[in-house]
Amino acid sequence: MGTKKRPFWLYLYFLAMLLLLAACRTAPSATPSSVALLPTITNQPVLATAVSTHTPILNPTPETTTPAPPTAVSPTSTITATPEPSATIRPYPTLDYTVATPATAVPSPVPPFPKPEHITNIVLLGNDVPFAQGGRTDSIIIVSINRQTKTAVLLTLPRDLYVVIPGWKMTRINLALPHGHGANYPGGGGGLIKDTIEYNLGIPIDYYARVGFDGFQQVVDTLGGVEIVNTCALTDWRLIEPDLDPELEDSWEQFTLEPGVHEMDGDLALWYVRSRRTTNDFERGLRQQQLLRAIFDEGLRLDVLPELPQLWQTFQETVETDLSLPQLLELAALAPDVQANGIQHLALAGDSVQGWAEPGSGAAVQLLQWPEASATLARVMQPPVLNRANRPPLTVEVVTGDETVYRLMAHNLAWHGFVPIWVQPTEPLPAQTRIEYFAPNFKASYDWLLSWLFHQQPADILLKPETAVENHTYRVTLGADANPCLPQLEAPSAPTN
Repeated sequence: MGTKKRPFWLYLYFLAMLLLLAACRTAPSATPSSVALLPTITNQPVLATAVSTHTPILNPTPETTTPAPPTAVSPTSTITATPEPSATIRPYPTLDYTVATPATAVPSPVPPFPKPEHITNIVLLGNDVPFAQGGRTDSIIIVSINRQTKTAVLLTLPRDLYVVIPGWKMTRINLALPHGHGANYPGGGGGLIKDTIEYNLGIPIDYYARVGFDGFQQVVDTLGGVEIVNTCALTDWRLIEPDLDPELEDSWEQFTLEPGVHEMDGDLALWYVRSRRTTNDFERGLRQQQLLRAIFDEGLRLDVLPELPQLWQTFQETVETDLSLPQLLELAALAPDVQANGIQHLALAGDSVQGWAEPGSGAAVQLLQWPEASATLARVMQPPVLNRANRPPLTVEVVTGDETVYRLMAHNLAWHGFVPIWVQPTEPLPAQTRIEYFAPNFKASYDWLLSWLFHQQPADILLKPETAVENHTYRVTLGADANPCLPQLEAPSAPTN
């Protein structure tokens, strides 16, 4: 049987997102007494159906609502990373921001977090038009790769985050790339988005890569579809048939994607990532990441890495980046180890941002809330908290007879760094979910996170010191109350001591 020839643009989309290969899936594991059945797509975002409670503030007082950390105030962290006291803020292009930005107090540059030599930071950008100059950036993800621990951290930024764009004005962060190209900024749009992130968030960026989302549908169809684990019902308007006139009201219908494991063609996948009427922008961004990773998972099977050098020239013409081929190859070589050691998924959401109305235009934007956001930002260049490079994995035995229910729960667990294992029940399942931890105490157990994943409190977990095992395994016996849908904006943070 002959091999079907794959179009070159399929390789290009795969290559453009190669830096996120480590987030595709978690390496499978098994125990002799259980059945190891990881979802085909793991390490995926949890989708919440609740609309964000942060609503724009009408007629705010700019001096009190705009976050403006003074230069003397260093970002702090609940982990280990704090900006060095001697950190200097490099000069940025000057402009009278108070004139360029109507009635808004302008923050000072944030002192940068220390960046070790073994850290590489890349900002990935996506938009719905073929060229960067032609539209706003819809997706902004910072990828921090630790070459020492061989781990990675991903941070999603809101596209409507209201920031200082050096040399221009305060406005949405998604305007930095097109403005930088149009204004002939040093380094172009890539240089300006890098400076904008460092100025406002204190995270130095080494490289950037931009790709359009216009080819998603064709890529998915060429792959023969992708598998998506959907944990919450999603309802929105959808064209009854893809070829109907979108300008006609009768062409549309209300469509609901129920929780489950779905095989999506290009049309459904495109609807899934563009739906925005019944969920917030943060959740839409998570769905975009989820589709990208589903494409990566399929792309891994194409074995295109040996063809990277030959495709490089065409890749440069299609995807905008300042990465060189040797740099891309070096980072790609880390992907298997990063998959095995762990990924940390972060987002500026919840209390880290606050809805606001831009003075003059009244446009809804997001303001950074520095006291809440700084702890998240400090974690970007730290190894993932559940990384398996420095500690044994935290395994979770999920007891249920329903494979689909297991897949949904395993999806949530793997996304947050746990290693799920499917265990068949040997007795009737309880009415309420039961969580047991086989260890002498709860030290470093992440009980605050594990309990949240199953809609419970840490106090509900039963400690089993008499049956402690070497790797401190959890066992979750799913009851009739089991629910995979989680309000991701309410995900807990590590408690401070």
